[in-house]
Amino acid sequence: MDGKKILLLISNTTLGDRLEQAFFRANYEVVRTDSGKDAVRQLQTNPPQAMIVDWDIANGSVDDIRRMINEKCQKTAFILLSQNKRPEDRIHALEEGADDCVSAIPAVDELVAKVNALVRRINLVDHTPRNLQIKDIEINLDNHEVRKNGKLIDLTYTQFKLLYLLASKRDYIFTRNEILEKVWGESAYVTDRTVDVHVKRLREKLGEDRLPSRYIQTIHGLGYRFA
Repeated sequence: MDGKKILLLISNTTLGDRLEQAFFRANYEVVRTDSGKDAVRQLQTNPPQAMIVDWDIANGSVDDIRRMINEKCQKTAFILLSQNKRPEDRIHALEEGADDCVSAIPAVDELVAKVNALVRRINLVDHTPRNLQIKDIEINLDNHEVRKNGKLIDLTYTQFKLLYLLASKRDYIFTRNEILEKVWGESAYVTDRTVDVHVKRLREKLGEDRLPSRYIQTIHGLGYRFA
């Protein structure tokens, strides 16, 4: 093993077997459970690089699970198995904080590749020994934290990536397509609306509930920039 660990929260035995074998072949340490309580214990004691959650166990409460992951280990990528739900359901899952949402009967090699890509992007951010301080916002890349006036702000991993992207090139206007590519990569169900929803929620996390924003500006017809 090369130090990578994945936690599978899966209720379907056949699917769980397929995924366990595929990730084992990809040199992951695989921990598998069908218990939400056991998953929380695993997150507390030995956080994984990625967690795959069965939609049936999630029961549609994607935001609650994402919050659980944030509380226990903020650097864990969260992939939801959609159980062949409608595209709009998968879009909603992404908007609610899942890093990716795929079919519950996926091509396992493709799923492994998706997880590898997410883990690489997390490691790229986590291993950058650099802080950003803009206005009263501090972004700490060493411990994956964001503070405003010294107070910790609870962000999802996707919100953290979005904030860092915008803040890393202050005054640069990022188009929605650029944001989709750099934050979500090749995720199949992400749309321009996903970007808008995440920007709105990120603004709220930064304490802004009305426009104009003093942090993330909308440049109509172009995209967004961190002022």
